[in-house]
Amino acid sequence: METDRRRHARYHRANLELDVARPGIKGILALSPTSECMDFCLAGLRFGSNQQFEAGEYLVLDLRVYGVVVNELAAEVMSCTPQENGRYCTGVRFCFEQKSMQNPEISHALLHIEDRLRAAQEYPFAAD
Repeated sequence: METDRRRHARYHRANLELDVARPGIKGILALSPTSECMDFCLAGLRFGSNQQFEAGEYLVLDLRVYGVVVNELAAEVMSCTPQENGRYCTGVRFCFEQKSMQNPEISHALLHIEDRLRAAQEYPFAAD
């Protein structure tokens, strides 16, 4: 019997704008990767990028979708796999154990994003 480990719905090809940066001085000195959200759920997301990341590396994410904006989300790289087109697919989980992520406004914004993505998936022309 196959079990599904996912607790949260995942929204593929989410119409989500995403900015990715490394925290601290690395983020200031390094070029931010170009990135495109591949899918989203309340626990994390996957994105395509022109840079490779290491598992265990921490990132800072800014998300925007349908008028909902959430900035400076702490995330940890869980996987990074090369793609055929020379880009990388990176999976991250949100670091809710970090104090900065325990702000109720962050949870509310992520729930709002999920709600908007679900509506867009169910009613493709009504979300815009």
